[in-house]
Amino acid sequence: MSLPTLSHEHLLNYDDICKIIDTQSFWVEYEPIIDMNNGDIFGYEALARFVINGKQIPPMPILEIAHKENELFFHLERALKIMQLAHRPREGMLFVNIDPHNFSDSDKIRYWHTLFRDIQNLCIEVTENTGDMQVSLLSYCLDEIQKSGIPIAQDDIGNDQKPFCFDLTKRAQFLKFDRTWLLKIKACVDYQEILKGFLSFAKAQGKKSILEGVEKEEDFTMARALGVDFVQGYIFKHLNISSQKRS
Repeated sequence: MSLPTLSHEHLLNYDDICKIIDTQSFWVEYEPIIDMNNGDIFGYEALARFVINGKQIPPMPILEIAHKENELFFHLERALKIMQLAHRPREGMLFVNIDPHNFSDSDKIRYWHTLFRDIQNLCIEVTENTGDMQVSLLSYCLDEIQKSGIPIAQDDIGNDQKPFCFDLTKRAQFLKFDRTWLLKIKACVDYQEILKGFLSFAKAQGKKSILEGVEKEEDFTMARALGVDFVQGYIFKHLNISSQKRS
């Protein structure tokens, strides 16, 4: 779907979010995650996309506004997850994002346990949509996810706008490295030494690494040189990488 993007000057409000939920003015894009060992599709991340008045809206302004009202945020996330699960690709693991604030009370927790029960090949990416990370709430969220037995992914590692929590790193089976690592390394090659440290830790702990935002062949080449386990990006819908598999 190709739509004009709503200008940043447009001020969204509570009523806009309610309208988006009521009219289901959103859809899902499934971004491929590729196994670097064989070039096969390992899974997909379900990405929410929004539209209002015929124009596409970047996800973050929507989530930030909804985040201010716990119930509104929960209803938005609930609607998104139902759609993401209903239309998922048949093959591969599905990665879905959950904000810890959606585990703020027993009714919400009960709902997520019910929704995700018996879902196969599912991984929950724990992400923070604002800068107000509450450690106790995050810990509680992780406890509940672990009770369900669903694998956990730590999202947005290296994104300067997102908080970092070592407890989440410890509990996650997948470490997802933000696309900004590619920009950091291109600006200063020494940044790759920091990323290599993370990757060494992941390997030592038996965790899998995913580099996001791989949209060019040069990004794929960099990811291969770094030794990440998986890469994620829309390029793989069009690029045949079978000839570029690691030897």
